[in-house]
Amino acid sequence: MLQKIIFMLLLTSAVLLTGCGHKGPNVQFVEGTVTFDSKPVSDADVCFTPKSEQSGIPAMGKTDLNGMYQLTSAQGGAFGKGAVAGEYDVRIMKYLDLDAVAPENPQIGDVVPLAKPKHHLPEKYADVKTSGLTATVKKGKNIINFDLTQ
Repeated sequence: MLQKIIFMLLLTSAVLLTGCGHKGPNVQFVEGTVTFDSKPVSDADVCFTPKSEQSGIPAMGKTDLNGMYQLTSAQGGAFGKGAVAGEYDVRIMKYLDLDAVAPENPQIGDVVPLAKPKHHLPEKYADVKTSGLTATVKKGKNIINFDLTQ
């Protein structure tokens, strides 16, 4: 009987110690495609914002030439490939020419007026309050596509 108790204590300790080595958030794989009027959108930023602070951490990705993205989450500097399971508001941004927004080499002390960047997509998609885009990340592999329209 005593050996059984000692064995259970050792097993419990091993499980607890193994769990302490876990780094980063518990994320689920998320990928998808962003299209605008059924055409792939390359070089766009896809940002998932948790609907509540208790339901997860932000995740983001960038689309490739085919409009495909994969999300990654960061918390305290530790990156995880995917997003924490939960409900998200989504924004998708692509700017036309960020180089035209500010001069390349402003001088120290110069007052540099910054131009508002021009959006490649309708501006409503760049803000979670106006995008109308939402996503649910579930346990396991998630494929979440966005077909944006005018």
